[in-house]
Amino acid sequence: MAKPKKRVDNATPAEAFLNTAQQYHLAATTLLSLHEQVASPLYFLYTHALELALKAYLRSHVLPTPLGQPGHALQALFEQCQRKGLQVHSDLRGVIDLLESENELHGFRYFVFKATARPDINYLREVVEELMGVVAEEVKKRPTKGLSGAVMKFTGGKPENK
Repeated sequence: MAKPKKRVDNATPAEAFLNTAQQYHLAATTLLSLHEQVASPLYFLYTHALELALKAYLRSHVLPTPLGQPGHALQALFEQCQRKGLQVHSDLRGVIDLLESENELHGFRYFVFKATARPDINYLREVVEELMGVVAEEVKKRPTKGLSGAVMKFTGGKPENK
């Protein structure tokens, strides 16, 4: 039986992943003071910023990023980045290990009735901030060749009653 072909993204530029990671990071930083009231959404924002930053790093090295469930496997993304030279001084591996049990179950988006682990929110913030800086520098050093144009996103408002 033939092995199923892995789905990958070869088209999304590193800059797009980084820009979106920066938006999630900014949202998380903005909500940090409310961490006791919005714990799960805050962990989701930081975790997603981390995932997108790792994908930006991979794309800055012209590597494909996995699609579907493999694209959310933080440990695998981190290991790929390390093989390409990602160096951070913080305990990124330890933080990812703590996040992975809940992340793989989508526990930051949905309630999971299972014991999981997560790092202290301030520890997570520090690690993600360091990663964001390292990845931003890497993307700046290796801009996507031939990148031009824009993608339009339209926002529709509520229709007026006349």
